[in-house]
Amino acid sequence: MDNLLRTMAIITEKYASQNMSGMWATVITGLVVVFLILCILIGFIYLIGLISNAGKKKEKKTKKAPEAPVAAPAPVVEEEVYEEDDSEIIAVISAAIAAYGEQDGKTYAIKKIKRSEKQPRSSWGTAGVIDNTRPF
Repeated sequence: MDNLLRTMAIITEKYASQNMSGMWATVITGLVVVFLILCILIGFIYLIGLISNAGKKKEKKTKKAPEAPVAAPAPVVEEEVYEEDDSEIIAVISAAIAAYGEQDGKTYAIKKIKRSEKQPRSSWGTAGVIDNTRPF
């Protein structure tokens, strides 16, 4: 008890030069606590990784059953479907290609016009791009 009171008296000194032992005790204690908590966090994350990988390994073991050989896919025949409304679009595309050919002095022929099935972005994605790239 007497030793504890002396330590408390040293820590409560007014000047830093009088309190050097208390300062080093605080620094060392702080470093030890920080590194211990860091080691505990690393161990906790490592255990979570082991638990999550254990479930994946079980799934892989059950999926390793031999499968029958897969036959080559049949060739895909693309059907071109033109609707009545597409005639205007085809005319515009033809006019644009003809105008481009006049600049070069060449004649281009359209072999096939096919409607794209997928849009590169959804409507919400396009709205986001427009909103975020608008000039200031």
